Amino acid sequence: MDRKKVFLIVQAILCALTAGLLAGAALCIWFDGSAKKAAGDLFYNIYTREKAGQVLLHLMPLMFSALGLSIAGWILGIRDESADKPARIDVEELAGVREKAVRQQADRKTLTVRTAVLVIAVVLIILGILNGGLEDVLAKGAAICTECVGLG
Repeated sequence: MDRKKVFLIVQAILCALTAGLLAGAALCIWFDGSAKKAAGDLFYNIYTREKAGQVLLHLMPLMFSALGLSIAGWILGIRDESADKPARIDVEELAGVREKAVRQQADRKTLTVRTAVLVIAVVLIILGILNGGLEDVLAKGAAICTECVGLG
């Protein structure tokens, strides 16, 4: 791995870490303020300059290092050369992937329908047994058999 890639990876990690920590800090301020507001202080201001300043003071070194790396990369001309190139797409491979996805989706739908029919059938059989339909079917079956044989 060459130095440009390492530089770009470190820069991206620092920028992502800064953004994540800033979002987390904003959530912490909001949760803390919401808890105090719920405690009864209706005029409590959740976001103030002082609270934001305290959080930013702790994150300043990280923010400045990410900003410094970005500026250094801009000055030195370090950039990802493949960023401006369009992505290469193999049309045949894409068609195969699409067909496979369509087959998988159809298989999932079929499995879902089969499962739903099975569950509905089991539920209806159980409801029929609880409703007393089992004795009715047995009586009708016995009557039909005796009529077919000619006993009835």
